Amino acid sequence: MIAENLVGFENLPQTIPHYCFESFRRHNKRDALAFKIDDVWNYLNGVEVVERVKRIAMGLAALGVKAGDRVAIISENRPEWSFVDLAILSLRAVNVPIYTTQAVEQIRYILENSGAKMLFVSGSKLWKHAENAIQSVERLEKLIFFDADSKPEGHNRAISLADVEAEGDSYRKIDADIVETSLAAINSKDLATIIYTSGTTGEPKGVMLTHENFVSNIVAVSKGLPIRATDRSLAVLPLSHIFERTVFYVLCSNGVSIHYCSAFDQIASHLQEVKPTIMTAVPRLFEQVYHKIVKKGKAAGGWKTSLFEWALVVGQDYWAAKDNHRPVSPVLAAKHALANRLVFSKWREGVGGHLRFFVSGG
Repeated sequence: MIAENLVGFENLPQTIPHYCFESFRRHNKRDALAFKIDDVWNYLNGVEVVERVKRIAMGLAALGVKAGDRVAIISENRPEWSFVDLAILSLRAVNVPIYTTQAVEQIRYILENSGAKMLFVSGSKLWKHAENAIQSVERLEKLIFFDADSKPEGHNRAISLADVEAEGDSYRKIDADIVETSLAAINSKDLATIIYTSGTTGEPKGVMLTHENFVSNIVAVSKGLPIRATDRSLAVLPLSHIFERTVFYVLCSNGVSIHYCSAFDQIASHLQEVKPTIMTAVPRLFEQVYHKIVKKGKAAGGWKTSLFEWALVVGQDYWAAKDNHRPVSPVLAAKHALANRLVFSKWREGVGGHLRFFVSGG
């Protein structure tokens, strides 16, 4: 049985772009993707996202990207990451994501080992970090910058994402069907990405994943979790991380509104503004949040600390019973209801007040 939000998807080609494009079109939500510039949240509807992705794909095709070519991305979380990812995959090319925190020598190794033809860079900060490694990779035909003003002057390989889109608009007059033809030719067995490990035990190792690998996860997770098209998510983990990238495809396919968080120091404010119902992170982040709550509760002093510590014990006892499928006594249930009203409700407000569930990876 397929998940409710994916009814009809089984008749689609089992590839990432087909699942995402169908969902963007089907739901066409006003806030399909959301991102913040300065103090203002900006929103893109589903149709706009598909059009933008196809324009970028058209531009990449005009620049010579073909099936099987490797195209790398090094960027913080932002909608351009997803646009470019889907554009690469729409051309049957292969996305090679690079962590923004990757050591310079490892960046050079990944670009050379993967045989990357082009590299997308978000802006000047990452360019300064990785410039020496990138400059030495002669195979790279183009360096494409998300931020046009970050493009280094006089660099003969450097262009902006806006330049790519302009190429796409021009190329449309020559071959308007090239992206649709490519989409129709994608096979579920086609290679979608090469993800390199951190390299803590030697050089990074490239893991090769197909469209089928991702789609099987989309379907399985959609069946297993109560994901709704009315949900809002906050993308915190880097999209270069396989967990967050898979989550993006799952949420996208289910019509969830996705809000990008580009830096960890923005999480607290974004939680209050977005009020997400779904959020994914790694255990370490949840541990940090928990320890901050406990530290604040214990520092309150007097009866407030006593109430906090009592509620903590009640919560642990209550959920230990739930997790182990034991009956909750009426007394424990009453204590938990009181602790929930006096203490835990404040915790939920601290993370936006609307989270239905966290998903932890790693």
